[in-house]
Amino acid sequence: MNVKLTDLPALPPMAILEETPEDIYRRWVNRAITLAKERGMPPPPTDDGEYFYDLWYPIAMEISEQQELLTYAFIQAFPIWADNEFLDGHGWSDGIPRKEGEDDDTYRMRLLDRAFAEEGSGRQKDYEAWAKEMEGVGGAIAREKERHDNSIDLYLTDLQGQPITEEFSETVRAWMWEERRIAGHDLQVHPAPVFTLHIEAKLTTTVDLVSLKEPIRKRIMEYAAGRNKLMYNYVGALLLVKGVEDYSQFKLNDNTEDVVVKNNSVLQVEVILT
Repeated sequence: MNVKLTDLPALPPMAILEETPEDIYRRWVNRAITLAKERGMPPPPTDDGEYFYDLWYPIAMEISEQQELLTYAFIQAFPIWADNEFLDGHGWSDGIPRKEGEDDDTYRMRLLDRAFAEEGSGRQKDYEAWAKEMEGVGGAIAREKERHDNSIDLYLTDLQGQPITEEFSETVRAWMWEERRIAGHDLQVHPAPVFTLHIEAKLTTTVDLVSLKEPIRKRIMEYAAGRNKLMYNYVGALLLVKGVEDYSQFKLNDNTEDVVVKNNSVLQVEVILT
């Protein structure tokens, strides 16, 4: 199973931990009024500037802030939401320490990939997970039987998503050959090839074109994740970010057709807007 960041469940609403100071203070006011009526007494003045307000509203503010802290503490118990040293703790308990320079989301996905994979059979997912244990490896794609029936070829990127060097490929291969390779498998390690997607379009917009490039590039990268075929019309629709009214003269790699991306390659998107 391939897990993506967009697959992770959102934190469910917890009304008891999301009260504003006004919510808390209003509950106290209602309770004070009810209690006063039960005792046959007039309700206390509760508006801003009154003694009741000056006494209890600051406490309501403190309780609201404590609820935010409790929410933060609560989510640290779950790897899908934890961050920083708390996420490190989850990884350490599973025997998967964070690598130097690995950000929270990359580390989180490595932990979840391992949790969803059945380790030990020497399948593609095993080799991908083993490669990611190596310091300096960010992404891994394994391919079986590309050269012959017993071959395993790994295509790797660094922590910045760029192809690793040939020298580092040999280092990873030597380590995996001794420490992780299943007997009989012919393992080779390569820098991941780069596939560049050129996007050209003329936009109808009143917004500065330079400010639109990165949002469009990110939307296309999110759409392309895990796909080996990019639909021309769908990519075109992704150009309609906030501030863009229409587009024309749209091309993918100088064509108006769907684009096939090699499934062992690193996708790089170049956006040219006019």
